[in-house]
Amino acid sequence: MESKVDALVLRTANYGEADKMITLFSLQKGKISAAAKGVRKAKAKLAFAAQPFCFAEYVLASRGERNTVVSAAATDGFYALREDIGKFYAAACVTGLCDALLLDGIVNEELFLRAVSALREMCEGDEAAALIGFFLHALALSGYEVQLSACAGCGAVLEGRCWFDAADGCFYCADCARGAGVSAVTVRTLQGCAAGEAGPFPPEGKARAVKLLYAYLREKTCAAVKAVDEYLALLGAP
Repeated sequence: MESKVDALVLRTANYGEADKMITLFSLQKGKISAAAKGVRKAKAKLAFAAQPFCFAEYVLASRGERNTVVSAAATDGFYALREDIGKFYAAACVTGLCDALLLDGIVNEELFLRAVSALREMCEGDEAAALIGFFLHALALSGYEVQLSACAGCGAVLEGRCWFDAADGCFYCADCARGAGVSAVTVRTLQGCAAGEAGPFPPEGKARAVKLLYAYLREKTCAAVKAVDEYLALLGAP
């Protein structure tokens, strides 16, 4: 049986002499795996469909739980992401987070659209800001929303140095201090990226914001996303 899905490549692995196994985040079927046969051969027509960040319409032949890519029509290859090392690793964080947060076969249309939008934003602008905004939305869609609007203790507007409680995913003001201290620039960066502001945001604030969100993800899910560790090293995160 054949079916069509609009999907984004999350990861790939070499298989056999010339094939690849690809993990797809599809709009219609959620996260699924498929074999892409012969794509490692020179001049393979479907080589593009097994590349990182490929967004395409895939035709899959299914037999039981096994899927094979029959054909694909590219929607967007996000080629600009491969021309800049920072953008490449930030994009790998997006696909890695999707892979870590999604269960096989569970449809999440909003997360899919957010991921595609984040990759497009990274091609055109500040990849770190796009990653932080996506990270916050992905956590919220997975049931781990970070509360950034007000102090969880007294309801005061969050300003200046704050404290973050990773157990509950919320911030506290200086008067209600609970959790780990977070610099004012980090809090402001998180708030700005959550609101979709254009920035610019200070490099220190972006690096610390990604580090905080990743620590929170690890606290709630124990998921490890190698690309985030690599991107943090690239940012020089303290």
